[in-house]
Amino acid sequence: MKDFDQIIFRCKETSRISSKVVDEFLIYYAAERNNLENEMNPKFAAYKHIIQEFPKEWGNRLKSQYIAHKIFKREGLIKNYLNHTALKRLRQQEMKYLEFQAKNPWRFSFSIIKEITFENFYIMEDVFSGDEFLLYSPGVTKTLESQPAILWFNMISFNGLCWQSFGPIGAYRSFEPDDIFFFATELNPGIADEEDLLSDLENDPVPYMMLTAGANYPVLFNKKEHVVHAMAEYDMDNMDTKSLSASFQKEYNKGVYRLSLKKWEKPPHFSQAYYDENEKIIVLSSMTDRGFIALVEGLNACGYDFSPDPFVRVNPVMVTTASDILKRKIDLFRYERLFSKESSPAKKENLDRLNRLLDMAMQDINAGRQPDIEAYAKRAEVDPETARLVIEQVTGKLNKMDKRKKKQ
Repeated sequence: MKDFDQIIFRCKETSRISSKVVDEFLIYYAAERNNLENEMNPKFAAYKHIIQEFPKEWGNRLKSQYIAHKIFKREGLIKNYLNHTALKRLRQQEMKYLEFQAKNPWRFSFSIIKEITFENFYIMEDVFSGDEFLLYSPGVTKTLESQPAILWFNMISFNGLCWQSFGPIGAYRSFEPDDIFFFATELNPGIADEEDLLSDLENDPVPYMMLTAGANYPVLFNKKEHVVHAMAEYDMDNMDTKSLSASFQKEYNKGVYRLSLKKWEKPPHFSQAYYDENEKIIVLSSMTDRGFIALVEGLNACGYDFSPDPFVRVNPVMVTTASDILKRKIDLFRYERLFSKESSPAKKENLDRLNRLLDMAMQDINAGRQPDIEAYAKRAEVDPETARLVIEQVTGKLNKMDKRKKKQ
């Protein structure tokens, strides 16, 4: 069994040295010596529209984290600093700390909690490298006291006995590993696997830091069904749509067939396939995991051999968050528009009003405050009774999810 008293002593001593050497000296030294502000500021300015929504001090903390990463990452600046005269005034213990960190690079990690072993100690698993590590983080403990999280984003450093977190902590209520991979590929289409993602994160963590913007969005459920975008795309020279008639409802428009799986085509599943005669591709799409598997089974029963694993599986809240961060609309339904009837202006206006209402209410809900339903209904021009029903439905789902998390 680990001697946690010894590990805690090491963690606190490391934190004391880090606070003095890194927070109070080295970050400012590196910023000035290597002109890091000129490098860093344009990177953060690109996401000004996101940072302005964070708490005021959050942006500065993210910048300090960025500089610390530049210093201590693999092949970081620390190796160039160890012989500089400015560091000669440091005590022997402090220099040993820096020499050890130079040999043990800091890194960012998207991880899940595998086990809580002791107060403030967590067995974590990096979801992209598969590495397990012991993390000491009072910050994680404090975060869990106020909100659930299924995925964590930390910059971590090794002290010889365990890892410790440095700087702001990302705690995501609804993001899963597939969501992070989806964001990475939207950010950089050249990313093909986990190794590419980790390399991209190491090269420029700033865009990934912005994912905090969606940290508090809840997982979406329709009754007991987890709502996701599950999709796959295959090359297909020809398709015999007649053989699918027994199980699928067929529609055709402008060279594209929409094949809706009977009994699964309605909410929440929307299990459908689209065959594009011109592009020679078939796109499988569903809004639930069960719906995607049913779609694949329905197609395979007609002689095809599709995988039950989607190529893309992403929570709708990540699509929204990624669109906001990247300042562009991410369209996952390019074929659906061929078959969707245009909404009337009146219906569109009603939807816009409800969205305005929810935007205002969610700010209070995420902050733990009770929404002022009457005031928001008036501002959004929504009937007060309708506003109350909509907001109560949202808060009721959130409360149920929190209860399920606590039971787990």
